Amino acid sequence: MSIFTKITVLFLISLMLMIGIGYRIDTINTEKYESIVVQKYLLDGRKIFRWMATSSADELEDKFRSLNLVKIPPVVSYQVMMRQSHTFGLFEILKANEGRYILHIRYIDEDIYLLDTTLKEALREGWILNLLVLADIVVLAVIFIIILRMLSPLNVITGSMRRFAQGEYHSRSTITSHDEIGEVARSYNEMAQTIESLIRSREELLRDVGHELRTPIARGLFAVEQIEASTARDTLKHSFKELDELTRELLEIERLQTTGLIHSGVFTAETLLMEALSKLCLADESAIAVTIQTNFTIQGDLHYLSMALKNLLDNGLKYADRLPIRLEVLSERISVLNHGRPLEKELDYFLTPFTRQESSRTTHGFGLGLNIVSKIVAKHGFLLTHEYENETHCFSIIFGSTK
Repeated sequence: MSIFTKITVLFLISLMLMIGIGYRIDTINTEKYESIVVQKYLLDGRKIFRWMATSSADELEDKFRSLNLVKIPPVVSYQVMMRQSHTFGLFEILKANEGRYILHIRYIDEDIYLLDTTLKEALREGWILNLLVLADIVVLAVIFIIILRMLSPLNVITGSMRRFAQGEYHSRSTITSHDEIGEVARSYNEMAQTIESLIRSREELLRDVGHELRTPIARGLFAVEQIEASTARDTLKHSFKELDELTRELLEIERLQTTGLIHSGVFTAETLLMEALSKLCLADESAIAVTIQTNFTIQGDLHYLSMALKNLLDNGLKYADRLPIRLEVLSERISVLNHGRPLEKELDYFLTPFTRQESSRTTHGFGLGLNIVSKIVAKHGFLLTHEYENETHCFSIIFGSTK
């Protein structure tokens, strides 16, 4: 759960509590106010019935004023809160639709509607409490918006970091505030600049080293061809080729480590097989038995994926006890199977550079092939698996996304 979601949940909980508290306060105030109204109007009603039997109209007006009561026109829409009968009539306490509480007295055939002016103060106090609760809710909402605005730059910083991790090394945060979040943004920008400089320097070094190494190697191979055929010539030529292969594989590993972008395309499994087999340069095509059950579609970098499959095939041919090895294409999976002795250690051990089986030290290679395969497969989000059953190794690339 993100921090924005947590803050939103806390805000909603606080808002519901404030609304609940406001509703409860309003209910209590209403009940209290109506209780005061009923008690006062009961006392006033009894007095008025006595006065109406003995007082004139002018005297009644004075006595109404002494009780803070004023006559009002008859009301049409109301709710009867209380009704009591009297010998000469009845009196009622009415609640009008506009929230006013009215005393209705019927004396013989005369109807009088009275309103207490002092009750407005009590009603005003209730409204003040409601307004305070409403103000609290508004302040809570304002605080929530301010917090979201304060934290919103985190999304910008996160986006910049995500783009940087995907290989956009020029990605920087544009936050310029002077608070802690601004300090985080500036620290990230400084870190990103340092890392970008290191990566660029490393890439330049790799290009320079690759060029400087390959040039003398190429000259050496050319010079060897001028030497007369002999055992020493063959050994020297083989050494130059091994050095050229080692340089190429080391440079490829470094490119995979420093390059975050994959040139994605869509192609079939059969296309990937043909590309990998063309890179293998087989002298005897019968050394590999190919079976295609499902020619599924793959999205990825054809160059790198064909390199990974070529390395698996090369290892299969190199360490197989007998030929042919098998290349099988199933649904979302390409597998290389070869008969041979079991691995001496877990697969993860052989995925690190320059690691080989102790029993295969005389075999040509540098222990870099599986490391390159694992990096290419991981770059695409695919899965590399290994199984050993019935003295047969099965290395598989599973193309279903593992993210």
